[in-house]
Amino acid sequence: MKTMKNFLSLLAASSLLVACNSNTPEANVKTEEAKEVAKSGDQAQHYNLVEKGDEIEWRGYKTYADGSHYGTLQVQDGEFVVEEGKLTSGNFVIDMNSIHSVDLAENKDKYGKLVGHLKSNDFFAVDSFPTAKFSITEVKVAPESDTTNATHHVSGNLTLRGITKNITIPAQVEMNDQMVSFATPEFVIDRSKWNVKFRSTSFAEFADIAKEKAIDNSIQLKVDLTAEQAAS
Repeated sequence: MKTMKNFLSLLAASSLLVACNSNTPEANVKTEEAKEVAKSGDQAQHYNLVEKGDEIEWRGYKTYADGSHYGTLQVQDGEFVVEEGKLTSGNFVIDMNSIHSVDLAENKDKYGKLVGHLKSNDFFAVDSFPTAKFSITEVKVAPESDTTNATHHVSGNLTLRGITKNITIPAQVEMNDQMVSFATPEFVIDRSKWNVKFRSTSFAEFADIAKEKAIDNSIQLKVDLTAEQAAS
């Protein structure tokens, strides 16, 4: 009887852990090896990125317990290329020193500790890799089965912490002669693909970490960019 009670207690605890983790999204973008970057033709129209602030929103999660941190990143430059009325290539460079925590903005001590840690070698090693970059490799019209309201599926090489992987993300792309708007719904990448290890149970050094201290591999991102036609 005592053994059965112990088993039921363990089962209940396990169920609680799963429930606490129910708000953590799983990576939902396809991650592959780097691919050749799309090139532009002689008649291509170039649109330079407009820096408007808070172009990227991010959110990170604990693995087995409720809790997350969220904030913003700034894009420092980039361009989109349009040929025959279609987005065909482009890139944008992310200033990793601009990492900002919105949820801790009012708590100076906790804010400084978190942002400093995210910039350290435990996470994004900003001293060694001050920028990240997304370079478009392919653009396809979103299929009718898409449920994100995206107009296109955009594949590109994401270089983060010196590692380049190809991902495909949904995007709402609008354009005219003067501008290109590129906005994504929320999408989720797996940080372990870029060797961001800290407290990730995907790596041997953290395999035995206490569950309440584990940090999930999922990083949720949302991008909102605008570019204006370059002077000819």
